[in-house]
Order: sequence, then structure tokens, then C-alpha cells
Amino acid sequence: MKKHIVLFLLFFICSQVSFAQEILEPLSQRQAIEVSDVKTTHIIFDEKIKYVDVGSVYFVADTIGNMLKLKHTGEELEDLKSQQANLTVINGKGSYYSIDMGYNRNPDITTYKAVETLTTIDYFAKQSIYKIEKEERTEQDFQELCMLSESAHSTVKIKDTQDGLNLTLNGIYYRNFQNKIVLRVEIYNTSKITLDIDQILFRSKLKKNNAAKKDYVYQERILTPVKSCGEQRNIKLGETRVLTFIFDKFTLNEDEILSLEVGEHAGGRSVNIRIPRKKLLFPEYI
Repeated sequence: MKKHIVLFLLFFICSQVSFAQEILEPLSQRQAIEVSDVKTTHIIFDEKIKYVDVGSVYFVADTIGNMLKLKHTGEELEDLKSQQANLTVINGKGSYYSIDMGYNRNPDITTYKAVETLTTIDYFAKQSIYKIEKEERTEQDFQELCMLSESAHSTVKIKDTQDGLNLTLNGIYYRNFQNKIVLRVEIYNTSKITLDIDQILFRSKLKKNNAAKKDYVYQERILTPVKSCGEQRNIKLGETRVLTFIFDKFTLNEDEILSLEVGEHAGGRSVNIRIPRKKLLFPEYI
């Protein structure tokens, strides 16, 4: 009995190793691959795919991020020309791949991991570098904006208190050359139960006098920050958290206010403040 168990375990381990090897089968730049009309072949690249060209109408390619899916149409298989094609791929780093494809209904390997190539296309490589540098500059600008707003003096005081949770909006700022609006919020916990924030939601709402009109149709809008700064978890008794939210420039209609709602994770507590349109139209420059 023990012998059978050992043999089974050895077989299982070997099969898993074989499966893992198939999943991570390395694909070199000029290696030929087999493509089926009943199975999908996948090639995974290190970077997002920027360019794909298939040299035959009988092979079909589709991309999802850094993954390429390949399949044969299954048409005109009696013609040998329909069973062969070349594939050209360029990823976000500019790495260039030229791959030969052949038809096989039951290929042994259906998933490949592309090996990085030394051949690059300068245009795509430069675009990738430019994108990375731009993202880094944007992140640096956001961090600077967060630090400036955290140290800036208070410009407003709009607050709500419920169940030991104190929510205060005490800063509305504007960065003119970046077209960014910044809201600074403080959350103070006077409850003995630690607050874990589930979500902080900003949305436009109608003023109460217009909301009462039965014939008034209105669609609320969710406003999503492009960046938030500050720790939003584990606010214990007596602790205060300063949270900063950066938005792309926006304005409200004259009948609207901005609602800020803070909800608790795995709990029923929440606080809500209503920010008047006029306050948002006259922020402090930073």
C-alpha cells in the first residue's frame, strides 16, 4: 500500500513539473511555434505589446496587455501555404521579435514565455522611456502637492460627527499650472473601537431644495481623485488622520453640492459632509 502511495506521489510531482515547464516554455526570437485551430496558443512578453503583424490571413492574433493569443482559422488546410506564416511583435521596451508559425491541430506546447531579445526598435524604446519618465515626474508632482497641502493653513471648516467619528474638511486648494484641486480632510476617532475605512466617496448631489421637486431629473456623478495621500486604516481611539485628495480640475453646477462620505469596513458607522459649490469656486492657491 505504501509503495503505491509513493509511486502515485512521484507520478503527481513529475506531472506537475512537466506542466509547469509547459507553462513557462521559453521562446527565443527566431524559434518556430505550432498553432492550432482548436487550441489557443499564448505567448507572454515582459512588457505590454505595442505592435503585432501576422503574415497570413489564416492565422489570427489578439493581444491583452503583455499576452498574445494565436489561433489558426482552420480554413484551406489542404493548401500548404495556409499552414505557414511569420509573426512580428514589438513590445513596450522596443524589443523586436520575428517568429515563424506552422499549423498543427494538436501542438505539444501551447504557452510560451518570450525570451528578451537584444534587437530593439528605437521609436518604441524611446516612447517607453518617455512614458516612464513622465509617470515618474507626475508622481513627484503629486507627492509635492500632497506635502504642500498638508502644511498649508486651514481655509474652511466643514464637519460632521457620528458615533465617535469626527470628519472635518479644513482645506480646499488649487494648483493653477497643474489644473489640480486638492481637498484636505481630517478624521478623528473618539470611539474605543478602531476605525478601518472601507471607502471615501466624493459625489455631486443636488441641493435639498431642488431634490424635493418631483419633476426634477438628476444624475449624480462620482468624482474620483487622481491621487490620495495618507494612511486610511487603523484609526484608533484618540488618533487623527490627515488625508489629502487630488482631483483634476472640476466645477459644479449652481444647483449642486459635493458630498464627501466616509464608510467603515465591516461596520455600520459613517460620516458625511456637504461641501457648498461656492467654497469649491474660491480655493486657496498653493
